[in-house]
Amino acid sequence: MNFVQGEIDELYVESGIEMAKVRVHGAFLRVPVTFLVNAKVGDTILIESGVAIAKVESDRSPEG
Repeated sequence: MNFVQGEIDELYVESGIEMAKVRVHGAFLRVPVTFLVNAKVGDTILIESGVAIAKVESDRSPEG
């Protein structure tokens, strides 16, 4: 398995499928985000075989 981590830059629907434009190491991938609940721009996600499979939760504590 080849896991890749990236950040969602844009969300859109293509042919009825929820898709995301994801920034990965300076390049962009277009991946389906059907398996993700409440995906939003700025989320860091895990991609396997060209499909978003999970959100990556930050271990940073909230500021404020």
